[in-house]
Amino acid sequence: MWRSSLLGLALVTGCVAPDVSPRGEALSMAVDDDGDPGVVALVLASDPGTLRCTGMLVADRVVLTAAHCDADRAVETLQVFFGPDLRRSGTLVSIIDVIAHPEADDTADADLALFLLAEPAPVAPIVLTATMSLADPPPVSVRLVGYGASAPDAADDVRKREGRSRTTEVTPQHVVLGADPSLPCNGDSGGPVYVTTPVGERLAAVVSRGDAACTERARATRLDAHLDAFIQPALDAWAPGSLLVGEPCLYDGHCVSGRCAPALDEPSLRFCASSCTGDADCEPPLSCQADLCRYPLPSPGAVGAACAAHADCARGDCLTGQGDLCSVRCVSGRGDCPASHSCEHLGGVDFYCLPDPAPGCDACAVRAGSAGPEFSFSLVLLLLAWVRARRR
Repeated sequence: MWRSSLLGLALVTGCVAPDVSPRGEALSMAVDDDGDPGVVALVLASDPGTLRCTGMLVADRVVLTAAHCDADRAVETLQVFFGPDLRRSGTLVSIIDVIAHPEADDTADADLALFLLAEPAPVAPIVLTATMSLADPPPVSVRLVGYGASAPDAADDVRKREGRSRTTEVTPQHVVLGADPSLPCNGDSGGPVYVTTPVGERLAAVVSRGDAACTERARATRLDAHLDAFIQPALDAWAPGSLLVGEPCLYDGHCVSGRCAPALDEPSLRFCASSCTGDADCEPPLSCQADLCRYPLPSPGAVGAACAAHADCARGDCLTGQGDLCSVRCVSGRGDCPASHSCEHLGGVDFYCLPDPAPGCDACAVRAGSAGPEFSFSLVLLLLAWVRARRR
């Protein structure tokens, strides 16, 4: 893949983490790559010419990369670039959700994250299979692809390149790579490590980190160690047509009904919905509101909805012991609260939006929200997990 006389690939600073601190890696001694359309660049939405990391399209709307590649950044600040060169025309696609591996840390053992795209990608995804093990004793020749720099101080992290490396050490969750003659560098984090198998080239690992000079070694997270427990469940959860009416969703095609509608009382909440002309068209506890089957207000997770913990609420807090309902902080007299709610002082510096009491019920205000849906937002999520398990 790479020749000793050719330029190397590099990762953008902060994208490939060195052994001593998180930062990027680049492909050194690499060659320009106009192929590999499923290998993509993770860039800043405000400046698409600025590379953050490399990634791989592994489903029509899902990009796999390293967890340290800004997985904790607000998704609207990033985009995915499809094309061989950031300086030339290509396709930019926004990101709407991200899942980082729950065990990701400052090592290469679980340095994985998945980004959900706002629309289907313009190219075919890279096929994930169970035949991508890097368990064979070193050295095993591998092919790397990335947009990173050719050296730590090089300003050429705009071009997709490919090169060859080899394994020097294998652990249950990651492999160590040595130059042959290439190694990843700044901006190559999140890029693919391909191995050649009897059935062709297969994706085997994700570039994670390396030495600061990009000359001695790199580490890559093995995919076979995380395919069943992390990657495949996330792909299933985001798959088109995988959700029923009433389940929390992220895009229209996510739902069997083809409609992912924002809640009337909380736009950040979206649920699968179907058309209706009356309540008889909807399965309880849904009812017909604005021509769609939706939850009775307050929607699960919205201000005023029943809750048992902060995680049940889309924003704000769960006021356990104060009516067990979702609420948000407010400033008295500023109009911070939604309709039918008022800013109430709960003691100290705590001011929260609480439902207005029903007429003739002066003591009911705090508990008014508990008469909403029969189950909280967290129970909706549990139902979603149960449905997915039944479909496997």
